[in-house]
Amino acid sequence: MIFFASDFIHLAFQTILVFNIIYLSHWQMLNFSNNILNNEGRLRTVLDVGCGVASFGGYLLSSDIISMSLAPNDVHQNQIQFALERGIPAYLGVLGTKRLPYPSRSFEFAHCSRCRIDWLQRDGILLLELDRLLRPGGYFAYSSPEAYAQDEEDLRIWREMSALVERMCWKIAAKKNQTVIWVKPLTNDCYKEREPGTQPPLCKSDDDPDAVWGVPMKACITPYSDREYCILLIFFEDFQY
Repeated sequence: MIFFASDFIHLAFQTILVFNIIYLSHWQMLNFSNNILNNEGRLRTVLDVGCGVASFGGYLLSSDIISMSLAPNDVHQNQIQFALERGIPAYLGVLGTKRLPYPSRSFEFAHCSRCRIDWLQRDGILLLELDRLLRPGGYFAYSSPEAYAQDEEDLRIWREMSALVERMCWKIAAKKNQTVIWVKPLTNDCYKEREPGTQPPLCKSDDDPDAVWGVPMKACITPYSDREYCILLIFFEDFQY
């Protein structure tokens, strides 16, 4: 069977049309004011993990939201090229042992649709890397069979993942069908209230969460600095009026 570039483009656009409907439902779950996707400017940057043909990033462009699309492998062979030609930032990357090349608090929203990533491996280190990258009050939209399936293995994964994010102080912002959206805490209060010895631990005070080049991922939670907390309070007070 010969697979031409035109066939790939046709398939890609079919995929985009189908998933635009799904992505709209994800956003509606959050009940933003007037269903404005960027939440009146509060949401501007998104990390799309396992991006496929970057249809999610394309869907967000018209709402002034920029998405960095990360493909662990290019199963379609041309998916990254297709994304870049449409003006959507995308690259091949690995969720492995090194930090992703972004400083902490780089994204307001992370997204993994039809997610096949094992977030529980190595004490949840990949999920903790997402936590490093998300800003205070940031969201993680996770769509996977584990969020709704009732077989024994999926239920086990869901229980363990739910327990992990609870210890990380994430809360469920919305859950519908196969999708759950978690939200990070805005302050350090929850971290301070955890029982001594709770895993994952807080990162050591000398850890630089913005150091990324060749730096190993760490299975710990980066608390907010006093400076971050003050800036955050000013930011949200300005949006109340």
